[in-house]
Amino acid sequence: MTFSLETRQSDRFQHRRARPRRRRQKPKIQPPLTPMIDVTFQLLLFFLLTTTFRQAEGQIPGSLPRPPEQIRPELAMTIIKPIVLGLYTAPGGEVVFALPGSPGGVREARELYDGLVALREAYGSNEVPVLIRPEDDVPWQYAVEAFNQAVRADFRNIGFADAR
Repeated sequence: MTFSLETRQSDRFQHRRARPRRRRQKPKIQPPLTPMIDVTFQLLLFFLLTTTFRQAEGQIPGSLPRPPEQIRPELAMTIIKPIVLGLYTAPGGEVVFALPGSPGGVREARELYDGLVALREAYGSNEVPVLIRPEDDVPWQYAVEAFNQAVRADFRNIGFADAR
């Protein structure tokens, strides 16, 4: 029996093909989970115990108007028309405080304070309602500034209204 070199090589390759190849399986590496869970719970506990809750910022103190029997008698008989303080944006982008008695309005907080003090003295009382009415395009900080100046001018009844 004679075998040629070609048959030997072809037999050898067929033998390789017929035999399933064993693949080396990579060892599965799993880190231990228990210490990781312990650290997670320790961090959770740490943040729960060290957290301090603060009072919410941006709250404006306010109060309801007094019942009619608590208003001074000289003011109880008269109808008090509120001071309407409008806020709008001028064409240049500057915010203007429209104060009654100020043609063209005022642009500075100091001028607003002086105008509110003059109105309080003209009315003779700090119980006169002040109604702050900002337009839709006015940033909220200007409405808060108007509120602060009305409080500084010693008005007691201050509120906000829609610009419509």
